[in-house]
Amino acid sequence: MHEHSLVRSLLSQVHDHVAPHADCRVDEIRVEIGPLAGVEPLLVRSAFEQLVEASSARGARLVIDEVPLSAVCTECEEAFEVERFQFRCPACGSVQVRVTRGDEFRLVSITIEPALPLEKVKS
Repeated sequence: MHEHSLVRSLLSQVHDHVAPHADCRVDEIRVEIGPLAGVEPLLVRSAFEQLVEASSARGARLVIDEVPLSAVCTECEEAFEVERFQFRCPACGSVQVRVTRGDEFRLVSITIEPALPLEKVKS
């Protein structure tokens, strides 16, 4: 499954980012998935649930933000959201457009917390 290899890579990225913080645990991993990413969010979630427990991010939750498909017209420079995969500028009608968002599967953020509860300081 394609999503398994992507999630393995994601968990490796997370590990590399949090390794210097050995006294912390990963609480949340946030990713963005666009309609042209070639990735199915439900399959990503399923792969994550299968793989996370054997990783350094054990216990972390995955937050998936599904982002809209956006483009800019190369003729008139109008920025717009692509509706129903119609790659036509709504301002001038040109089909000369460049996708600016929605074609990626990317790591957005990692939230970490102290691994052990902080001891209360007695006064």
